Amino acid sequence: VSSSSSSRLYATAATTTTTKRRGDGTIIIAPEDESRHSASVILCHGLGDTAEGWAPPAQYLANQLPHVKFILPTAPTQPVTLNMGMAMPSWYDIVGLDSRSNENCEGLDESMDTILGLLEDEVNVSNDVDDAMSCASSSLDYSRIVLAGFSQGGALALYTGMTQHRRQQGKNNDGLGLAGIVVMSGYLPRSSQFVIAPGSEHTPILHCHGRDDPVVPVQATEVSRDRIVPLLKERNVENSYEVKTYAGLDHSVSMEELDDVVAFLRRVLPPI
Repeated sequence: VSSSSSSRLYATAATTTTTKRRGDGTIIIAPEDESRHSASVILCHGLGDTAEGWAPPAQYLANQLPHVKFILPTAPTQPVTLNMGMAMPSWYDIVGLDSRSNENCEGLDESMDTILGLLEDEVNVSNDVDDAMSCASSSLDYSRIVLAGFSQGGALALYTGMTQHRRQQGKNNDGLGLAGIVVMSGYLPRSSQFVIAPGSEHTPILHCHGRDDPVVPVQATEVSRDRIVPLLKERNVENSYEVKTYAGLDHSVSMEELDDVVAFLRRVLPPI
């Protein structure tokens, strides 16, 4: 199981962004004019891929959203049981593709810590212009950040965004309260353990999926939504869990899908 994206799919028009590559494999695509930065998206790749595989589509998104910084982390390389123990970039171990196999997800907690650290970097960004982590001089609120991901990275984004708490002192009981979550060809891991953190009930979710996906079947959208929406209704919350599927699309991403992501991001992260 792996995922990648071809740069041939994406336009290469001139942009007003800067791209930084860190030693840990993280790629940051940010507005060249730092004063325009008012929102951020953390975009997680799928199993067997790296941030480089998602740099072209992230650049396409950045071209449409000149006020948004895109942060693309790379998963640690570790053995994956499903792939006969072969070591590859993976956010957590995958034992099988059935729902029961998705309950353990060894390594998920460590990857969530990584994502929480990236979120904290955005809300507590350094004013030091030489800081390699920072591409802006002002901090953001969690409500100006979206978690996104493809396949395993989408699963990580969904679980982290809805279940985790802010770790700053005095806010340990608060959910992240993000602007939104984007899941592409992903699913909800650890479904039986899934609990929505207080304050994250209103986080809108966009779940995109190819109808011809042979790796993660399109039914994962319904399974994930049917697990999450009833929990929201228990709290009398009518949240937006939007599902979009694409005819003829396998376990990959399409331009139509990216344009739907752009529309979603424009709605939840408008320029300010």
